[in-house]
Amino acid sequence: MNEHSINGTSGLGGRLPLLPPDSLDEAQRALRDRLRATRARDAEAAGYTAALPDGRFIGPFNALLRTPHIARPLLEWAQALSRAGIASDVREAVILTVAAHWRAEYALYAHTAAAEKAGLSGPAIASLVHGEAPRGLRPEVGLAHRLATALVRDHRVADDLYEEAAAAFGTDTLIALVSLVGQYLSTSALLTCFQVPAPSPDRTGAPAT
Repeated sequence: MNEHSINGTSGLGGRLPLLPPDSLDEAQRALRDRLRATRARDAEAAGYTAALPDGRFIGPFNALLRTPHIARPLLEWAQALSRAGIASDVREAVILTVAAHWRAEYALYAHTAAAEKAGLSGPAIASLVHGEAPRGLRPEVGLAHRLATALVRDHRVADDLYEEAAAAFGTDTLIALVSLVGQYLSTSALLTCFQVPAPSPDRTGAPAT
């Protein structure tokens, strides 16, 4: 094992080697180009890394590149949710709540940066990352966190919480929020199964296997 060994795995791919660009087939290359134009661009804007300088993708994207027939509809789902009108601070609080429950390292890393971009405070982000109830959030953000916690931890939404969420968000946005929880349950499961780590600053520019 080298210096980047993680729980018996090596490198930023966790249990899966990172796919070099020259190893991709036609369907994978088309998916890579789509990821470059969407998720890698969004990651750069938010301040986290989705692709290395040599073109290899990290995070969940390394796994998804192996299965374009699965990745394409998942990306459609993600893009539909991004257009669903969820406020950015609400969105990031929900994602961090789900990722913290799973201890999904890469998701916590990426969405800590995205949460900062969305205007969440440092102490609130730290609480979310550690699975704690954050303070000082806008009422809708705190409500979304409580809803996500009820879904991922308790597996039920009490009547009073449901009524509060339905009144605050409306039915359409509430459906989108629950779907966002589902999206990141899927992403977190993928990251957890393949033990995908968060990159440290010195690992995003160096070769990884």
